Amino acid sequence: MRQTVALIGAAGKMGSRCTDNLIKEDYKLLLCEKSEAGLKKIQEKGLKTAPTEEAVPVADIIIMAVPDVLLSSIAEKMVPILKSDATVIMLDPAVAYVGGIPMRVDVTYVVTHPCHPPLFREQETPEARKDRFGGVAAIQDIVIALIEGSEENFKKAREVCCKMFSPVDKCHRITLEQMAILEPALSELIGCTAATILREAVDVAVDHGVPKEAAESFMLGHINIALAIAFGAVDADFSDAAKVAVNIGKDWVFKSDWKKVFKPEMVCKAIYFMLHPERGKK
Repeated sequence: MRQTVALIGAAGKMGSRCTDNLIKEDYKLLLCEKSEAGLKKIQEKGLKTAPTEEAVPVADIIIMAVPDVLLSSIAEKMVPILKSDATVIMLDPAVAYVGGIPMRVDVTYVVTHPCHPPLFREQETPEARKDRFGGVAAIQDIVIALIEGSEENFKKAREVCCKMFSPVDKCHRITLEQMAILEPALSELIGCTAATILREAVDVAVDHGVPKEAAESFMLGHINIALAIAFGAVDADFSDAAKVAVNIGKDWVFKSDWKKVFKPEMVCKAIYFMLHPERGKK
């Protein structure tokens, strides 16, 4: 039987990508969007929208492509009107991890997230090589977790997730707790922070008189090989001098207790401030 899929936030950053892939599949797709700009964006694609309050009660699968800061309040209104045996798919673990989603015993809850195209994977086409985010042409993996509900509905949700992030190679099944370790701890608190430090370091080099183009080329080239060595993508090792520099850098640049960000209480604390940015960081 053809499944009905409601996509909430269909014109958003993630929602737009999901829309572009799911319209190619054999689903009855109900696109839900509130903003005027979003509605116009969908109409410009030649697609129709459906009111959320009408789409949600009839949907077999509901995809929550909305910002984390809005997810809890939207879910509070949406969950009570879900039909029995429906499946809710969230695209980020944060809100569910801290208990911000109303739960029903007759509803299946799933969370998924793209891994994004890996740095050292050989993509086959120029279009794929330009697809840094994934979901257009570049092959990527995804992660998925069953929070609560039936295995049968989880399998159906998995199929939807692979299609909306297509092309997908591997779909890694993990737990909600493990996904929260991956994001925000691993990818954002560590990965994104490290990326911004690298960017800022280039700016500092420029402030010290190095031409910007030379500084960027030098950093990006060295980071490419450094990551390849660190992750075993090449059969090589850091030079003896580089190993000394790494030890010095860890002492000068990073806090000695940085690994504490992976502790559950720190993950919860980070999520709290991410969901309440107006309250600042502690």
